Amino acid sequence: MSIIRGFQATTSTNINKGGNNFPPGMTNNVTEPQKTTSLRDLAQTIDPSSMSRNEARAMANALMKSGDADLSSVFFSHSVVLIPTGNGTFRNPTESDPIMNEKFNMFDAIRSNIEFNKSKGFSNENNLSALSFLERFEIMGNSPEIDTHA
Repeated sequence: MSIIRGFQATTSTNINKGGNNFPPGMTNNVTEPQKTTSLRDLAQTIDPSSMSRNEARAMANALMKSGDADLSSVFFSHSVVLIPTGNGTFRNPTESDPIMNEKFNMFDAIRSNIEFNKSKGFSNENNLSALSFLERFEIMGNSPEIDTHA
């Protein structure tokens, strides 16, 4: 019984009265969450057959926000690139780097991944789901939104 009381005393003295467990001075370093756009809004502005890495990242963020991490990872992987700095090192790109705005066909990119995975005997479950989603995404972009509140 004394062990339990000792544990309770220890844990109660470590709780910050401010409502968080950050050490003093660490609470000011909280960053704002990244802005995300709904999938419907993205479908109205993104053409999957001619999209940029920035657009692929926006899709990945929206999918992650909706709770679909597996699908998000497929689109995020097409937005990842490193920029050579010229001295043998690399850096992460910014949204304004030209390579992030170069257009590519996401359908072709996913189909290429599927073929590569087939050749190596890897699973294609996420890629096939992403291809199916992308087809629905394209239709969503070409279809007007129906107001169900009317």
